[in-house]
Amino acid sequence: MGTFLIYIFFVVVGVPASITLIIQKSPLLLLYCGIMVLINMLVTFIVAKIFKFSLEEAILASNANIGGPTTAAAMAISKGWSKLVGPILIVGTFGYIVGNYFGLLVGNILI
Repeated sequence: MGTFLIYIFFVVVGVPASITLIIQKSPLLLLYCGIMVLINMLVTFIVAKIFKFSLEEAILASNANIGGPTTAAAMAISKGWSKLVGPILIVGTFGYIVGNYFGLLVGNILI
């Protein structure tokens, strides 16, 4: 039931998106997001190599960083990495917590 509700969530979020409109109206934003994803993956895989994490853990950590805990959990379920669902939900939620405070700090510094 939980997996079904996660899929419903993704459908509701993704339905109004139009890839052609995004490419036409904001190509620089798309390029910026692509660069951010590449840098995130590069840093994640380098750190995973240093600390000897498995490839599955590194992929899910990168996914949790970009898409949040729900997308990472859905990926873990779809790939059959069920033992990593709980830890990735905790890591993704912790990322939200840390990100909120760093965002507030940076916002206050810039304002």
